[in-house]
Amino acid sequence: MNGRLEFTVDSIAPSGQLLGRNHELDIPLGTTFNEVRKTRVERNSMDYNSVDLGAVASIALTLKAVEWYQRNIDVIPGGHSAGLTVEGTGLEALIHALREASDGEYISIAAS
Repeated sequence: MNGRLEFTVDSIAPSGQLLGRNHELDIPLGTTFNEVRKTRVERNSMDYNSVDLGAVASIALTLKAVEWYQRNIDVIPGGHSAGLTVEGTGLEALIHALREASDGEYISIAAS
């Protein structure tokens, strides 16, 4: 565990909600994500390996709401999928990173 609060963003809904999956640690409302990160998944013989490509943009997006199984909760549970409502600056950078990601690359938002 790296101690970083991180959420992999799969897509952005027309409503602006970020859709994806949380990593290991619970992320509470009010958390401000400060970077967009990129990871590449590589296949090596019979196994898969994740390569952290690091931060690709600085952002300041604060978590305002979490939708989980069609209800609002106060935390993104570790290891779960959710829809996030965020406010702040950097959404354009996140959209750009999602559009530019190659096959096998994944985009996440992280708070240190």
